[in-house]
Amino acid sequence: MTISIIAVADIHAPYYLPLFSASINSLLNKEFDIIILAGDIVDHGNINMVKPVIDILIKFMKRMGTEIPILAIFGNEEYIGLEERFKGMYPEIKWLNDEYVTLNVKNINLCVVGSRGILKRPTSWQRRNIPNVENLYEMRLNKIKNMLRECNKQDISILATHYATTYATLYGENTKIYNYLGYPIIESLSVDMRPRLSLHGHAHNASKLYANVNGVDIYNVSLVARKSVTVIDINIV
Repeated sequence: MTISIIAVADIHAPYYLPLFSASINSLLNKEFDIIILAGDIVDHGNINMVKPVIDILIKFMKRMGTEIPILAIFGNEEYIGLEERFKGMYPEIKWLNDEYVTLNVKNINLCVVGSRGILKRPTSWQRRNIPNVENLYEMRLNKIKNMLRECNKQDISILATHYATTYATLYGENTKIYNYLGYPIIESLSVDMRPRLSLHGHAHNASKLYANVNGVDIYNVSLVARKSVTVIDINIV
């Protein structure tokens, strides 16, 4: 049995909507079980641009002949402070903001932890505009670890973040900015916290888009980097 996921980050609507639409519409003769939007769905906090993304997904699901859950996390372009407006305007999406949700998919309990993620080094903008940003990241890391420990009580756990969860999927980016693109979360996890797979975006220029670190499959699902959405199949033994 297989659980099939469509994952994508960095649509930056309206800028990459045509690419997103073409990529989704190229998925033919296959059934999917869940869609995960891994942040930077819109650009510059433009809440209204979530609608065309949803419209594309609804048309796709109608063509597929079934509705499937849409999960989303916030990226740096879904500005801090706007979360409740996103949730209120688009309740058809299950938004995860340092939260987790368990879904029953094909009688398998699938637990997804969703978070913007962590930067090893906050950007200068973040230092200026987010009070105590270093403490925020430290608390978020601890929360992610605790949520993963809980999620691993289920059949399958997934970590979905916007920022990279390892440097292994940043190859192709300038090494000098790795610390501003993510944090090696996966390397910091004890065995009882490690998810089955980890999804992230944010690294537009990466060329190595998959890695296995400590037994965790990690995918950079940036639309800009891949030039397509990412299809991930989880085989259930």
